[in-house]
This record gives sequence, C-alpha cells and structure tokens, in this order.
Amino acid sequence: MATYQTNAVVLKREDIFEADRLYHLYTEDFGKVKAIAGSVRKINAKLTGHLEPFNLVWVELMTKKGGDLFITTALSEISLLENNASPNLISLFVKMSDFALKMLKGQEKDKAMWDFILENFIKAREVEAGDPFLNDYKSGFIKIMGFGGNLEEAEYYLSDFYML
Repeated sequence: MATYQTNAVVLKREDIFEADRLYHLYTEDFGKVKAIAGSVRKINAKLTGHLEPFNLVWVELMTKKGGDLFITTALSEISLLENNASPNLISLFVKMSDFALKMLKGQEKDKAMWDFILENFIKAREVEAGDPFLNDYKSGFIKIMGFGGNLEEAEYYLSDFYML
C-alpha cells in the first residue's frame, strides 16, 4: 500500500455505501482522481468538514488492493466558496466543476491546468454575472487542453472520442 500527499480541490462528492463518500478531486500532483473516504457520513467523523466541495485541501491518499484510492487524512486550507455565497455563485461553481469533470478524463499532472482551475475558482468569487465568466473559463480551459479556444470543436471532438 503506497501513500501520496498532495494539494487538491474538491470538485464533487457522492454518497456510497452506508457511511462512505466518493470524492472527485483535482490534485496538484496527479490531476483528476477519485478517492473514497470511509465513514465520513458518521456524526463523529473528523474528515467531513475538510472535504466539503470547493475546498482547497491537503490530502493523504492511500492505494489499496485493486488500485482504489482512499483518503486517510485531509486538512482544509481555504474554502473557495464562502459561507454567505449567493445561489448564483453556487450555481457558477457547480457548472465550473461539472465542466472540469467532463473534460478531464484521467490522472495526469498538469501544472498549467492546476494553476488555471485554482485561479478561476478564486476569481469567480468576485463575479456578479456568471455566464460571460463561465464562457471565458471554458474557453481558457480547452485552450490549455490544446484545442485553441474553440469550444464547439473541442466538445465535438471529445464527444466522439469519449462517447459523451
């Protein structure tokens, strides 16, 4: 069993089994990963508050038999989405996260993408109208992926390639 330590942005969480959650993370050192945190839905779980969506966290990941990743430790550094966020801002964060999860297909370290995602989640806190910002985010995202900023072409290519 190997352990890894890295910074990550919590993009999404899903309840699985009785008390566990599956977390979709974008990490600084490994790119997009899915990791399970055991028993985090129990009332006395210590990791729960740290692993809220849109938190920047330091995590320790451990591989177990079969290659599954498990979160053993998590410490939140900052919440990218503030407690008093408006419904429009929450919606923008969810759309940004969903787009990242749709476009990123595997574990691959990418410093430019890490910086871009982190910078844009921080910038989004100051946005009043989400649609122009979201379009700029998507265009910048696919430009880093190598599609030259043409969103329609990237979505067409990726839908064929990945059968989205």
